[in-house]
Amino acid sequence: MKWLLVLLVFVATNEQVAEAIEIHDIRWGFNDRLTAYHINPVTVLVENPDSTPFEGKFFFHQESFRGQQIDIALAATTYVAPFEKKWLQFYPYISDFNANWRISWNRKGIQHSKTFLSPRPVPEKSIIQLVAPDGLSTVIPGIKQFPEDLYPPVTGATDALQIMILDHLPRWEKTRREAFKEWVYSGGILHIFNNSNGDPLLFPESYSPLKRQPSPGYYGNGVVYYHQQKLSDLSHAELLQTLNTDKNNSVSSKILNANKNPAPELDATYSSSRFSETNYQNLDEELLTTLTEISKPRQIWYLIFALSFIYLIIVGPVYYLITKYARYSHTFYLIYGLSTLLFCFIFLFVGRYSTNQTSQIHSLIIADVVPDHKTIISEWSSMGIVSGGNFIITHAGDSHIYCTCQPYTKVSGFTTSGMKGQLQADIPPNSFRTFFHHARIPEPLLSTKSASFLINESGLESLTLEIGKEFPSNVEQAHFVFGSKIYELQIEKNQLIYQGKSRKLFPLLLENPLLDSPFIRPNQLFPFVRPKENKQSLAWEQFFPILVQKSLNVSSDHVNQNISWPVHQGKLLVLARVPESLFPKTPEIFKKEGLILYSLDISLSDQGS
Repeated sequence: MKWLLVLLVFVATNEQVAEAIEIHDIRWGFNDRLTAYHINPVTVLVENPDSTPFEGKFFFHQESFRGQQIDIALAATTYVAPFEKKWLQFYPYISDFNANWRISWNRKGIQHSKTFLSPRPVPEKSIIQLVAPDGLSTVIPGIKQFPEDLYPPVTGATDALQIMILDHLPRWEKTRREAFKEWVYSGGILHIFNNSNGDPLLFPESYSPLKRQPSPGYYGNGVVYYHQQKLSDLSHAELLQTLNTDKNNSVSSKILNANKNPAPELDATYSSSRFSETNYQNLDEELLTTLTEISKPRQIWYLIFALSFIYLIIVGPVYYLITKYARYSHTFYLIYGLSTLLFCFIFLFVGRYSTNQTSQIHSLIIADVVPDHKTIISEWSSMGIVSGGNFIITHAGDSHIYCTCQPYTKVSGFTTSGMKGQLQADIPPNSFRTFFHHARIPEPLLSTKSASFLINESGLESLTLEIGKEFPSNVEQAHFVFGSKIYELQIEKNQLIYQGKSRKLFPLLLENPLLDSPFIRPNQLFPFVRPKENKQSLAWEQFFPILVQKSLNVSSDHVNQNISWPVHQGKLLVLARVPESLFPKTPEIFKKEGLILYSLDISLSDQGS
């Protein structure tokens, strides 16, 4: 009987172990490190050792060393077949410190979890060699190899990647191909070498921007270098020298060595593929903090506390004195009823008119129109909620990443990424929620038909752009970046015309109005009634320099006075009010305000056309 009991315990124990999902590996970022103040991919290998399939959600969140959750949880729903392994990928926003991370899941009503300690984030973006999953590739000392099957398929997930080395044609489905092209367009640096047989890589039509052309080839903010050698033919020193060549075409490689090469040594020619390097200025949290000050409900709490204290004095000592010295009881009840009614109206008035009465959202958006007639969205938003509740935030588009960027506090809820990405959060009454959002819109939001221009030694002499059918309404400003200047354009009928007003690009990229502007001030005349509503809280002058820095993919910490746009192209920047279609699909939000900066590359040559 004793042996039978032991056998039953052994079988039950093995059954419970077999039912649990096993976590075998975790990859931090692209090269086993994380880039601070960026979205980083975190890839986890899970195994189902059971004979029944697993289908459910995994949650991944940061926590303090005391075990308390920080920021919002990231969720991923997956299916793992019996006795199979599968890679899961999460896209957290990383601050500047290492922390514990917990992955948890539920199986058959039992909660399981495992914790990991992340490496300390670094300020530099990653350099990788993309390799086939099971192929033999040339090992490059000091440069990590990254399997192509783990390349993120979601727009914005490659924000922490700076340089990629490629010597083979990746076998990717459409989602990864599009994410790869969007990475180059947004500022990636791609070095393409001949394959192992010494033949140039021949990209199919689905990789149209990467078809071989004169080196370097420009694609949006990114640059592609075509090398005529095999990786195995180069020594490590030669490869490093190759990665730092063509300095007259791009300053990206120099910024990777910013500690060794001071900023004044940067060349005058500029390729905007240089976003993330040492001492990166974190504007994401600054923007969200600023939007919070604009949108959050504002209560005059000190007035409410003072009224509550006065009411307690009245219902205590004052009522006692009235009952002691009043001759008739009805005198007490009359005073009691009138005073209670009076305070009810006072609290009702103060509670209603000392706060915003309408749930609202304020957004800043950058919309980069890519050549395949799609638009990449980067959005910073803050929602001020009066009534409170559990909100599901979704947007238009076919690829999404949501982050709340709260590295020190817990956010109740979770986010999912991908085609059906969303943010679900519990927002208390009279509070707010900020979030950062990456998305891809399957249509162009800005277009021009043709351009006529004339260039002289100092820059643009004339420029006329024909407005296409996709052109925003409620335009605040239109500008054109070319060379070392930014040119102001005027809208006349169906044209954008340069009429002689321009300024240097360098001073604009150094501005940070967020540090100087008081966004919400109390009403000086009646500070006890309600806060002053700033009608110009989203004035374009306050946010235009910041949006331009983000659109050009440049930090004010890495700009010198000789900065200049490549002579072969320019960039059209149109600042407008955010259209209704780009706000969240959340019916509880009634007041919606925002600024959007549309960005479109325009090809130019040395001769007018």
